Amino acid sequence: MSRPQQTRFVTRALVLVVIIGLGALFAVHPYIANGTTVPPGQLPSWNPAVPCTAVLTSIEGIIGSQPNANGGATYAGGGFIPGIPNKRATSPPCTVNGNTTFVEVHGVQMLTLTNVVEDCAQYPNGNFCDTTSNFKDPKCASSDVNLCQMHMEIDQAWKSAGIAPQNPPVTTQLFDIQGFVYWDDGHLNDSWHSYTGWEIHPISAWRYSSSSTPDFGLTMNLNKLSVQQGSSSTATLAVTGLDGFNGTVTLSAFVTSKIANTTSVTLNPSSVSITPGGSATSILTIQASPSALVYNYWTVTLKGTNGGVTHTLLVTLAITRPPPDFNISASPASATITPGSSRSVTITLQSMYNFTGTVNLAASVAPADTTASLSPVGPSASLSPTSVNIAGNGSATSTLSVSTSLLTTPGTYTVTIRADSGTLSHSTTVTITVSLM
Repeated sequence: MSRPQQTRFVTRALVLVVIIGLGALFAVHPYIANGTTVPPGQLPSWNPAVPCTAVLTSIEGIIGSQPNANGGATYAGGGFIPGIPNKRATSPPCTVNGNTTFVEVHGVQMLTLTNVVEDCAQYPNGNFCDTTSNFKDPKCASSDVNLCQMHMEIDQAWKSAGIAPQNPPVTTQLFDIQGFVYWDDGHLNDSWHSYTGWEIHPISAWRYSSSSTPDFGLTMNLNKLSVQQGSSSTATLAVTGLDGFNGTVTLSAFVTSKIANTTSVTLNPSSVSITPGGSATSILTIQASPSALVYNYWTVTLKGTNGGVTHTLLVTLAITRPPPDFNISASPASATITPGSSRSVTITLQSMYNFTGTVNLAASVAPADTTASLSPVGPSASLSPTSVNIAGNGSATSTLSVSTSLLTTPGTYTVTIRADSGTLSHSTTVTITVSLM
């Protein structure tokens, strides 16, 4: 073989070896971000308190595709066994038994149960709670939704130490997340935990994902909406242009069908125009009737549409009972009497929202017109009893007696009955007309 032939042979052999080697590397570590190969375990941490370098992976890469009896991911099928042995550690190990624990996941989206504050504990510098969220991979191809989503938590101990990230907003925008893989086998039968023990706990840092395609995101300024029975509340929905988006976004809102007849939601305005780099807001108004069902986890669905692109933001709604209270009424609310006579009125006090307690009553009389104001002797008012006890969801009555003398000038008078119980105070009025006829 001539020297040029030998040179070509050696060159081709080296190229072939390199190609085979790269193919083997990708088969073992297929970590691709934005079309660029990322060596495993070489992504820098976004949190200065974390010395580890992250492995780029996905939700599916963490939990695996092996379903258990409930449809959630198994421990054995996970890609980062065994996870973190102590989820409260503020300096978790970067590896356990040779397995990477610190990961970076791109392009995940929040689910309905968002930013739930739970599992609180007292630390020397105060009381701190976990902030928990559920995320999904919107590109996941599995027909089992439990194999496309994962529970993630910002840890209480990290908050106490001052190294935790801020809570992410409730938004349709995609997130990139760094954190430590953890397995909690106490949730294999919990639907809210996707019937699996896999978590990213703690989340050490997060950021918004970037994209080369113009798009928009929906973001709510509250982690959980809340409204009392018989009341209304508002929240702000922000529509943000992403990556040069320019266009009109049509907005809509609705609640789960079970409360649609007692709870309404509206957005004003119902469409917004977004310019590149810009954003707009719409006010969400929630109105709950007095009979709206009390529950902490109803769902409000918010949709934004532009052409063929629709984003859906699922926000948790709590319908709550107002605090215990009572109301007061008079029957009749008006009466006519002659000078030198009297009239009785029934005052009723009704418990609301399981109010229980003692209510003290007092009555006062004031002239309601010019003629009455000239009277040398006005009507007198008394209550019997002046104090009543109301049982939970019960009622009680007192009798208001209004008397006039022969010197009482005909005219109109207002009797005000005031009811007090602790910090609660309500009143009602009775109109008394003194007439010669």
